[in-house]
Amino acid sequence: MLIKGKKFIQSIKGYTGHIKESETFLVGVAIDPADEKRLKELGFSYPPKAGELLLPACFGRFTKRNSIEKEVVLRDQPKETKYRQQEITWQQWVGRGETEEKTGIANIPYKRFPRKYLPSPSLELAIKYKGEHPYVVVDRAFINESGDDEMATLAINILLELFGRAELFTKDLSAFVKPIKVVRLHWEVLPPGQKLPVDDRIKKYESLVAVAKKSKQGVVTDRFRTILEYSPDFEAIGQNGFNGYVIFGFESLGLFIFESAYHGNATYVIEGDWETISKMTKGEIMERALHKHRLIHRDEWKKHIHSLLNSNVKPTRAS
Repeated sequence: MLIKGKKFIQSIKGYTGHIKESETFLVGVAIDPADEKRLKELGFSYPPKAGELLLPACFGRFTKRNSIEKEVVLRDQPKETKYRQQEITWQQWVGRGETEEKTGIANIPYKRFPRKYLPSPSLELAIKYKGEHPYVVVDRAFINESGDDEMATLAINILLELFGRAELFTKDLSAFVKPIKVVRLHWEVLPPGQKLPVDDRIKKYESLVAVAKKSKQGVVTDRFRTILEYSPDFEAIGQNGFNGYVIFGFESLGLFIFESAYHGNATYVIEGDWETISKMTKGEIMERALHKHRLIHRDEWKKHIHSLLNSNVKPTRAS
């Protein structure tokens, strides 16, 4: 699963549902030409050479946590006397009623709680190749559901900080294959397309966009494109009562976005049990108010989508 559009994640838990228990995975990124500057800043060669290994310098919060030991203040213990060096100036008697200014270094005592220091994780980055394609990979294998969550989360956040993206791979740097979704009566689930560029993914909807008025087709395409930029886990085209709708599933967030090709229809955001909701008709969903958000297609629409999918902060319901 490719993780992008986030500054950091709170936990890896929402990103490993497609990985079997006790299965090993790697955290890394596929390198592309746009990464040249960052690779050089890190100290890698460019083009990168297989086997290069380094501990990343401090570029921000997570690389700092990775490379610098953590200081823990022991507030339950008595304070101790410590000393800090400080430059001081004083007047010194030199005779005949005269003084001169002197400057020196003094040890100034002060009280503070004791500290203990936890060693830094020191996760290193390595260059690996699959065929002719290079990858930056955290030089540690993680095991799903084994207590590795904290370190795997840190590994992802380091790569998000450095490259703006992170991905989970098998040991041979293959992407994990998710189970194919079951086709429901009301939905035609499209083949997984996470690896395709947005321009290729948008082509799937050409016939759907064509049902909109000509003057609105560009607007409809732009809405689909906006959501696709966040790499949904799956997409499905509506049938029957959902004709004209597309659902974009973001399983790690538990959010499913119903977007319509018809002018005037709002965007509906469903949260939770997709398996159950997918069996219902549109009327049932709306009548029972199972949607969490109804986003009107106005100026603030893109802002709400960004807030939902990038920051994972729920917008105020617009209706």
